[in-house]
Amino acid sequence: MIGVALAIIVIGIIFGFVIPFVGIVVGLVGVVLFIALLAGFGRRAGQPGA
Repeated sequence: MIGVALAIIVIGIIFGFVIPFVGIVVGLVGVVLFIALLAGFGRRAGQPGA
């Protein structure tokens, strides 16, 4: 999942040169997803009693 976030950021950078407004939005989505993953969202829940 972290690879998807990084890929979206790279696509946003590429689109930033071609279509600036679309690239900015795509890049921001990738950054938000990356920060959410670093904060712990998207991970499996802990096992009870483990």
